[in-house]
Amino acid sequence: MDNILKQFDSPILKSIKDPITLIDKDFRVLWLNRARATMHQLNRDDVIGRICYQVFFRRKAPCEDCVVQAVFRSGRSRIKEAWLDFPDGSRKWGEVRAYPVYGENRTVDAALTIIIDITEKKLKLERQKRYAEYLSRSLRVLTQEKNRVLSDDGHFDATFGLTDREIEVLRLMTEGFTNNEISEQLSISPHTAKSHVIHIFNKLGVDDRTQAAVLATRHKLI
Repeated sequence: MDNILKQFDSPILKSIKDPITLIDKDFRVLWLNRARATMHQLNRDDVIGRICYQVFFRRKAPCEDCVVQAVFRSGRSRIKEAWLDFPDGSRKWGEVRAYPVYGENRTVDAALTIIIDITEKKLKLERQKRYAEYLSRSLRVLTQEKNRVLSDDGHFDATFGLTDREIEVLRLMTEGFTNNEISEQLSISPHTAKSHVIHIFNKLGVDDRTQAAVLATRHKLI
């Protein structure tokens, strides 16, 4: 075990921004970096040797679906996503990764955990899901209408007169991108992105992004 701990006595590991912890089979914290201590508003030296679920989460038993426990039982790495509660009352969605650390006899002597904050990613996916559901409801309403868009010569215009660039912008709008995100994605200025959006609204005869997205989906413009 001393050899294992020496490997973790590195300034690089200590300075990594993602919280890292080394835990033994009795759930005692053998080592942690500054990020993990800060995450729980604790001093690193006060954590060493204590039971992880007690010192970090104030629990009387291991966490539900504990990845550390799973690593020791299977000898394989484990990954899970979970809400993590913090001393200040905040919650973050984390991807918790646990890896086996082998000793001299190839036995699992410890588990290394890394927590990656994916709160923004999770919230963005939830927003996209709600947006998609809203689009679906709106689409059902619009499909009840039988309006068709005609070009100057009286034929059906499948593109509404949109340019290739405007179709690109429309596709990103439908995916929920903001004007600033569209400008970054297409390497254009925010002002140009806004102008494209206005032109799209005018050509489609809509008033907002949701209507534009629904119409684009209905007529397969993207």
